[in-house]
Amino acid sequence: AEERRDSFASRNQEGFRHKAVMEELKTLTRDKEHESLMLKWAGEDDAKAYIAEVEQDRRDSLAFRNAEGRCHREIEESQRHEKVQEAHEEEEIKAACQADVDNYKRECAERDRNSLCFGRKEANIQRMEEEAKRQNDYDKDQESRALDTAARSDVKKYLETCKTRKRLSLAFRAKEKNRHACWEKKQAERKREEKHRDTRDRALDSLYVELAQEKEKARIALDNLRHADCTFSKNPFAALLDNDATLGKPYWRR
Repeated sequence: AEERRDSFASRNQEGFRHKAVMEELKTLTRDKEHESLMLKWAGEDDAKAYIAEVEQDRRDSLAFRNAEGRCHREIEESQRHEKVQEAHEEEEIKAACQADVDNYKRECAERDRNSLCFGRKEANIQRMEEEAKRQNDYDKDQESRALDTAARSDVKKYLETCKTRKRLSLAFRAKEKNRHACWEKKQAERKREEKHRDTRDRALDSLYVELAQEKEKARIALDNLRHADCTFSKNPFAALLDNDATLGKPYWRR
């Protein structure tokens, strides 16, 4: 009966130690899961911030292109207005010329009716009209050249604006590429640090286990020396050498 009670007590103690070990393992597992979730959430927050930044850059690009389109439309509207104004002026000149022609026909009819003495006067009038026409043609040619020069200047400015916008776009893409490369480098460095920390923690755990085993061996040796008889017929370290299970485990797991 005494042996049975001792067996029950030993098994209860073993059960308590096993339960404590299991609780410790569960606690370590929960800590690791919590750390993994924190890392996961941090990564998701970084990804969301990067996506928001990309969306803002896209919106800025769209706004810039809309402004460029509006400027281009304003330039086209100005050119169209100038063409309409020029056509209106040409119509007025044509109407004035037609009026002059009608007046000239009436004058010719009156001259024919009155007499031939107005020939010299009519010749002078004709020369004056030709001179006015040449002057009018010259003025129109000068105005057309001025309009062509202004149009070429506007086209040149627009091409320079397009080149500047293209350079800015290339610089922006290069900046984004460098930023992404830096981010990838930081991620790789963080992974290396985590791996190094895990390896260091494993080495420390192994070292602590070995130290605990050495302490247990020393304690058993001291106990044997205290309780051993003062004879040389019995080795005080026999229990330590024969008990392989005891040597293979630290004292808190027995």
